[in-house]
Amino acid sequence: GRPHRVRLTQAVHTFLDDFRRLATGLGDRPTRIAELFPRQPTVVGATDASGKGMGGVAFVHHTSGIVLPLLWRQPFDSTTQQALVSWDNPTGNVTNSDLELAATIVHHDVLAHHLDLREHTIHTLHDNTPGVAWQTKGSTTTAGPAAFLLRLQSHHQRRYRYVARHDYIPGPDNAMADDASRLWNLDDSHLVAYFNSTYPQDEPWQLLHPRHATVSSVTSALARKP
Repeated sequence: GRPHRVRLTQAVHTFLDDFRRLATGLGDRPTRIAELFPRQPTVVGATDASGKGMGGVAFVHHTSGIVLPLLWRQPFDSTTQQALVSWDNPTGNVTNSDLELAATIVHHDVLAHHLDLREHTIHTLHDNTPGVAWQTKGSTTTAGPAAFLLRLQSHHQRRYRYVARHDYIPGPDNAMADDASRLWNLDDSHLVAYFNSTYPQDEPWQLLHPRHATVSSVTSALARKP
């Protein structure tokens, strides 16, 4: 019979290019052992996503003993919101799990641009089991948005040299990240005031803003674009 063939789509070519870049770059930028094996987390946090946006919280443990609470959020653009699968939009091509996965990547980038994460471990909790599984395995069996998001995650993790751990947290226990992704009726200052009164910490909450370039990359990945 005819030999088996693999259809080389544009997505496949993109993924093959990734492996070529990795192979040629290993000599200039070898992978260190501390980038592969998790240690005691420097940062523990949680993320969440709603149909309107995503958000997260993080607790940074300094050597001085101080724990710094961080907060971030980012609305989804209208195109992403309109692509979300729902009862009213059954033909959408973006799932809630895709949005939850996107939030984890933005969370990592917010931390990477606030802290030096080289050879440190980040431990993040999510109330979405597919998102936890995708991040833990680093792969998915489909070529949907999750595949493009995981590709972005792998590039990001190699660029900033951190170890990422992921675990599940029940939805009712994920209230802080849930509020960060949903309270769009509050402006930034009122959101910080809400967190300081509702979830008081020894140090005041600090609101960080995701980088435009990262949001753009995540939005492209959700649209299946590299």
